[in-house]
Amino acid sequence: MTPQIRALVLVDAFRMGGAETLLVPMIVASRDTDMQMDVMGVAPESANSEKTMAILANADIPTRSLGIRRLLDPVGVPRLAAVIRRGNYDVVHAHLELAMTLAVPAALIARRPAVCTFHHVTGRLTGRAAGRERLAVEAASRSFRTLFVSEASRLSFQQIYRPRRMPANWEVMHNGIDITNFAPGKPNPVVRAALGGESRRVVLLPAAFRGFKGIPVAVRAWPDVLRRFSNAVLALVGGGEGEAELRSLVDELGLSDSVLFVGVRTDMPEIYRAADVVLLPSIYGENLPTVLIEAAATGRAVAASRIGGIPDIVVENETGLLFEAGSEQGVADAVCRLLGDADLRGRLGAAARERAINEFSAPVWVDRLRTTYLEAMGARR
Repeated sequence: MTPQIRALVLVDAFRMGGAETLLVPMIVASRDTDMQMDVMGVAPESANSEKTMAILANADIPTRSLGIRRLLDPVGVPRLAAVIRRGNYDVVHAHLELAMTLAVPAALIARRPAVCTFHHVTGRLTGRAAGRERLAVEAASRSFRTLFVSEASRLSFQQIYRPRRMPANWEVMHNGIDITNFAPGKPNPVVRAALGGESRRVVLLPAAFRGFKGIPVAVRAWPDVLRRFSNAVLALVGGGEGEAELRSLVDELGLSDSVLFVGVRTDMPEIYRAADVVLLPSIYGENLPTVLIEAAATGRAVAASRIGGIPDIVVENETGLLFEAGSEQGVADAVCRLLGDADLRGRLGAAARERAINEFSAPVWVDRLRTTYLEAMGARR
C-alpha cells in the first residue's frame, strides 16, 4: 500500500519504558493502513536501550537517533527541522517531554504540524524536573493536538499547569496494545499448577515489586480473604527490588502456603487464562496499566484500585470491580465477591474483553491517530 501519510514518531530515547514499548504495536498496526511511521530517538543509544532495540529489531522496525544529549543543545531544533524536511514528513508525533520540547519548534520551522502525547499522571515536581516538564507542557500546548493516555493524566496536568480552564487542544486518546495472543481459553494444567493448582481459587497479581503497585495492601488483606475462602491463593507474578520485603511480610503473617512468588513470566496469556481473578491494588502513580488491558482481553474478571487511569479501563460493575486505593478491606471484599460468584466473573470478563477489543486494541488506536494526523494536515493546508 502506497503511504498517504508520512509520520515521524519521536521519543526521548530507546530506554525500556511504557511509551517506548508501545512503539511496536503502534507501528506494526500502521502497516495495514496508508501510513508510514518512522521512529527516531532524540538521545543516542545507551546501555539501558539494548532491550528496547532488540524488541524493535525483532519487529523489523528500523531506528535512528538525533544524537542530542541535552535539552538546551543549540543544534537540536535545527537538526530535527532538517530531518523533517528531508524526510518529507506530513506530521511529527512526539512522545515524552524532551521529544515534544524539540519537536514543536522544529515542526514549526519545517512548516509541519506536531502532535504530542503525555504518558504519565503528573504531580507537583521540584527543581530541574519541574522545569523540564513545564517546558514540555508549553511546547505541547502550541502543537496541533496534545494527547493524554488517560483522563487522570489530562486532569493532573490541568490542575498544575492550566487550573483555570482545560485547553481546547488537550484530548484523551487511550493507547492500544497487540491483543492477538490475549484471548479466552482453557487453562493450561501445568501453568495452573504453578499458580496453586486446580483445587485452589487463584487470584493473580501481575506487577513489578515496586511501592506504587500496592502489593503489601493485598498481602495484608489476604487473611480476611482466607477466612471466607480457605482455598484461595494469591499468585504474585513479577519481581523487583521489593521482593525481600514482601517475602518478609508474607512470613510474618504466616501466609507462605497461600501467597506464592511465581516470578517473572514470559507466557502471560497462559498465566491470565489460568487465573480465576486478576487483582491490581495500586496506591498511586498508575496511568493506563497494560496488565489490566491484557487481563481484559483474556476475558478475566478484574478487581483494581480506583486510582489514576485505572477507571478508564475498568468500568465499575460492568467490566470489573473497583475499590479505594490502600484499602485492605476493599481488596478483600472485591476479591471475595468475585471468587464467590462464577456468573459475575463470566459476565464481567466477557464485557471486559469486548471493551478491550473496541477501545484498547492497537488497530483502534492507530485508526484514531490516523484521523488526528489527517485533521492536523488539513489544518496546515
